[in-house]
Amino acid sequence: MHNEQSKEPSKDRYRKIYCDQNFYIQNLNVFKMWKTRFQNLSNVEKVQAWVVGLSCLRRPNSWFGGKRQNTFLSETAEFQHSLNLQQLFADTPVQIPPKLNVEMNLIDFVNVCKINAFPESCNRSLCYISNRRYPLIITDQVPTPEELLHIQISGRRIITLNEDCDAWAEKLYSDRDFLGFVMHDLIHADHFFLEPEHRDGQLGFFKFIENILADSVLKELLLSHPFRSGFEYIISDMNSHPVHLFQTLHALLFTQAKDDELAQKCWMNWVQKSELSQEETRSAYLVNSPSFNTNCAQNLELLCIRLGKQYSI
Repeated sequence: MHNEQSKEPSKDRYRKIYCDQNFYIQNLNVFKMWKTRFQNLSNVEKVQAWVVGLSCLRRPNSWFGGKRQNTFLSETAEFQHSLNLQQLFADTPVQIPPKLNVEMNLIDFVNVCKINAFPESCNRSLCYISNRRYPLIITDQVPTPEELLHIQISGRRIITLNEDCDAWAEKLYSDRDFLGFVMHDLIHADHFFLEPEHRDGQLGFFKFIENILADSVLKELLLSHPFRSGFEYIISDMNSHPVHLFQTLHALLFTQAKDDELAQKCWMNWVQKSELSQEETRSAYLVNSPSFNTNCAQNLELLCIRLGKQYSI
C-alpha cells in the first residue's frame, strides 16, 4: 500500500489548492483501501476519518504539530470514534510519533493533537460535529449558492463529502481540490457557529436577503455575471460580520448598477422589504455614505441579531 510520496512542502499552509493532482494520483490505492475501511462508519465519522487521514498523508513523516494546551471537548467518552490511530493508519505511509498512543481514539486525537498546516477551526469543527454543537448536513453534492442560503437560514451548514476517490485527481469543487473543499466547509462551519451572537447576526442578514430574492431589479441584475458572482459569494461564502455583509452588498449594487440614483432607489426598496424600525431603516439607508457612523453600525448589528434570533435553532 505504500506509494512514493511527492516532496513535502517546505512552506506549507492551507490554501485553495491544498493538495495537488500528484497527491491524488500517487495515493489512489491508499484512498481505495480507506474507502473500504470506512464503509460502515457514520457520515460524521467518515468526515473525521477522511480529513485526518488525508491531512496526515500529505506529509506522512512530519504531520505532527504537537499537543494543544486547551482542548475543545472537556469529555469525549460519549462521542468515541469507531477507529483509533493504529486502525486508521495501518498499511499507509503515515508514521505515528512514539509520544502518541497508537490506540488513541480518533476523537481524542482531533481534540488534543495539532496537524501541521491544518487550521485550528477545522479541528474545532471536527470535534463539534460529534456532539452536534455544529449541526451540519453531510452530502455528496455541492449545493447552489441559493440552496446554501436557505440551509444557513435554517441554522445549518453543509459539508460536501464525495467519496469518488477515482475522480479526485481531476475534479475540482468550486476551484478547490477534494480535501481543500472539505476543509473550506469546516472553516465556514466554525465561522458560522462558534459565537451564537455572530451566528444570529448572519442569520438576520440572510433573512434580509431572503426578503429581496423575488425583487424584479435583483433578478435583472443577476443576469450580469459580475453581479451574480459577487452576490452568490455574499450569500454563500462570506460568513462575515453583518455590517460588513450589508456594506459589501451595497457596494456591489452601486458598482454594478452604474447609476447611483437608480441604485439608491433600488437599495431603499430592498430595505423596505424587511420590517424595520424607523431608526433601523435610516441606518440601512446610510450604509457606505459619509453619514454612516458607529451608531448606524450598531443599529444594523442589533437589527440582524434581532431578526436572526427568530430563526436560530
